[in-house]
Amino acid sequence: MKAAIVTEAGAAIEIVSDLEIDQPRTGEALIAIDACGVCGSDLSLLTGKMAHPTPMVLGHEACGTVVALGPDTDGPAAGERVILWMRPPCRTCRMCIRGQGELCEHSGRMSAYGTLLDGRTGFTRSGGDVFRALGIGAFTERLVMPVSGLVPVPDDVPTDVAALLGCGVATGAGAVINVARPQAGDVVVVLGGGGVGQAAAMAAAASSAGAIVVVDPVEERRRQALDLGATHAVEGGDPKALRNQVKAALGDPWIDVVIEAVGRPELVATAHRVVRQGGTVVAVGVQASDSVVALPGQQVALSHKRILGCFMGGIDPQRDMPKLFDLYRRGVLPLDRLITARRPLDEAAAALDDLAHARGLRTVLETGS
Repeated sequence: MKAAIVTEAGAAIEIVSDLEIDQPRTGEALIAIDACGVCGSDLSLLTGKMAHPTPMVLGHEACGTVVALGPDTDGPAAGERVILWMRPPCRTCRMCIRGQGELCEHSGRMSAYGTLLDGRTGFTRSGGDVFRALGIGAFTERLVMPVSGLVPVPDDVPTDVAALLGCGVATGAGAVINVARPQAGDVVVVLGGGGVGQAAAMAAAASSAGAIVVVDPVEERRRQALDLGATHAVEGGDPKALRNQVKAALGDPWIDVVIEAVGRPELVATAHRVVRQGGTVVAVGVQASDSVVALPGQQVALSHKRILGCFMGGIDPQRDMPKLFDLYRRGVLPLDRLITARRPLDEAAAALDDLAHARGLRTVLETGS
């Protein structure tokens, strides 16, 4: 199969045509990839900001079509469209039983080690294993996936929109719906106007929040944020500058919730500084493995502020995807407007370069053969 791979962190993307794909085993399905979003995590894997085994097939935010099921396997029928979910809940581990399927102990090994549930990669090239970015590796034409990680897509949801729900949109929207949970009238500030941040702002607009402020230094992203549901958009800067900009926009520097959707430690610290006493900071952006968030120690206790981590938006795919599908249908989450470019798989490197330089919001690779 054709695939976009990276041989080691920091190396250039290679488009190869000799990737070998396993046949599905029991509990697995063979999937033809139709569309794959280009996510910030892909860029982090490419540059080495996120540690991951290599060589690997990039891509994890995908929608595809079931080709075949493994032997003695129940799952979506051949021809059915599905979203690929990187953390399929097993429903038997401690986290799943606690209702936190997004933190499934069994499938966590997939995303960490770039493998399938049984430890094999499902990809080989020239006789050697090729790993799967975050347990998926969807910058290819076909792959094998556990059926527990497949989410059927309704007929009225377009394939490219469904792909975005596989990571970025679910992460941003889930950060608001499942983690921050703003109350009526709350002021929500979103740091970062990329795909994840815009999805968070959309979800906040669908809530009862009183004001949604998107912060991004790129003017085009601020304009897009206002078109997509934010009530205000500002450039940002250090904590003092941000407070002043919020005060100028709203008449008051009061902030109830901050969503950090970039993945920079200084922005988490800024979020903690600017949120009100007793407010909530949700850290969504994935930081470098060696980064450290520095906070004023005394204020950690005295300010009564909460800092919450957020992985994949706290989304349980079977529980939450129907809600997100419905919000899309009702126009509350206009996800198709997040897609600012479509490219063939051969242009994966150019798509990631666009992302690195904040050109557009979300590029979708049309990977179908």
